[in-house]
Amino acid sequence: MSLSGFVVLAFVASGTLFALSKRKPASASSYMLADRSLSGVTLFATLAASNLSAFTVFGVSGAAYRSGWAFVPVMAFGTGFMALSFVVFGLPMRRLSKERGWLTPGDCIRDRFQSPALGRVFSALSLLYTVPYLAIQAGSGGALMAEATGLPRAAASGILVAVVAFYVFRGGMKAVARTDVLQLAVLVSLGLAAAAMVAGAASGSGSLAAVASDSSAALRDGADASLPWTALLGYYALWALADPMFPQFMQRFFAARSDKALLSSMALYPLMAAVVFFAMAAIGVMGRSITPGLEGSATDGVFTVLAHAVAGPLWGPVFSVAALAALMSTMDSQLLSAGSMLSGDVIGSRRAGAPAAVAALAVLAWLVSLKPPESILAFLNKAAFPGYASLAPVALAALYAPAVGTAAAMSALVGGAALVGLEALGVLVPPMPAAVFNALVQVAILGAGWLTERARKSTHARLPEPFPVSAGWLVVFGTMVILATDVWNFGRAPRVVAGLPSWLWYHLGLTLALGAMFAVFARKRRS
Repeated sequence: MSLSGFVVLAFVASGTLFALSKRKPASASSYMLADRSLSGVTLFATLAASNLSAFTVFGVSGAAYRSGWAFVPVMAFGTGFMALSFVVFGLPMRRLSKERGWLTPGDCIRDRFQSPALGRVFSALSLLYTVPYLAIQAGSGGALMAEATGLPRAAASGILVAVVAFYVFRGGMKAVARTDVLQLAVLVSLGLAAAAMVAGAASGSGSLAAVASDSSAALRDGADASLPWTALLGYYALWALADPMFPQFMQRFFAARSDKALLSSMALYPLMAAVVFFAMAAIGVMGRSITPGLEGSATDGVFTVLAHAVAGPLWGPVFSVAALAALMSTMDSQLLSAGSMLSGDVIGSRRAGAPAAVAALAVLAWLVSLKPPESILAFLNKAAFPGYASLAPVALAALYAPAVGTAAAMSALVGGAALVGLEALGVLVPPMPAAVFNALVQVAILGAGWLTERARKSTHARLPEPFPVSAGWLVVFGTMVILATDVWNFGRAPRVVAGLPSWLWYHLGLTLALGAMFAVFARKRRS
């Protein structure tokens, strides 16, 4: 085995050693939620790391290879703006979960609607969307390890899944959060180093000049014209609805120590998104000139191709550890949250069943990973992300409008899943971005339920939560979204400033300004 293979295996092993501690979780709350004690750097790191997956490295660089710089706003501003969910979903979920003893997303839905069946369906759908996403981490990690070590892909994937499952099985949330700090640091540092190395190689070979002169990569609607402003707005809506419904995100809302901890993480999120996603997209854009001709699913491998091309056989796999850190940080979080839901909501066993459920899901994810999808972005867009987004209207109703009633909530939940399935199969093509269309249909169902319950003069056991964002701040954040959907830049010849299109500088600045707005909001909220 080469030195690079030992480096990759050493990183995987070090994550296990970093995760383990002498004290094993003594209760269900300790195992699943780290005794609701996450705060500071640990909470921010685990929220960020559990969101930055194989898609961050392979999917984003591949999409930028195909579309150019136009994919940066999709991910940077879109992911940064999604952090508003830490307030809309996170603050009430944190408080209520502590008061009511919630451990899983299904507990929230069951308790708020007083319906065990609805809670089980919510968790079952979440599991349905999570297992394929989990398998992507296993498959991508297996391919990376196989290339570095020379092991068969199935064996490499099995080793990776087994290692991650072991520390999740043994340590629960505390082990996962501990590794997330390490993995986020590795992802950011080595990811930026890889981007800098690729830029240096491109500059030396003259390819950087080709990047700057690649006018198609600077087009506002993408080099392949796949990102008109309507698609951009659709992505913003998709991230805003889907990401907070990641079961690992909801679990971290429950596990946060205080409102202050969540608000601080929200303020830092846009900065993290701007740095990480710009670096990953830059690698993809530079790859268009350095390694032209990639097509289809091969574009998702441009990060690894460039790492080897510019860093050589010794250091290339070292930088690929950045990708390994990204996918491991999501894999362990998804294993824990999915195992918690499977044991607590579907099977009905809490602390005793969660580790066993983690092990079972790890095996299932490994088996599914043996036949990977053609494109990470296409697969997630068709399946997991829209599925998660379809859970959001019911979760919002649970918090802010529980009087819609159980029947309407169940109809909206099942109806949303049906819409996602029809759209994935190509049977239904909505007249607007699918995430927006599906949400509008579900809101209509919930609204009809609310009117019906009101006509019956029925009462609900749970009072609505007060909405945590004032009308004034809604106007501010809505204005930021309008500014980020910069329709005036579409259809115009891009102007290049310091090697980048001027609209890209605008979006990077807008994303940082969003973080500043979040910081002001957080300060006022705390006071």
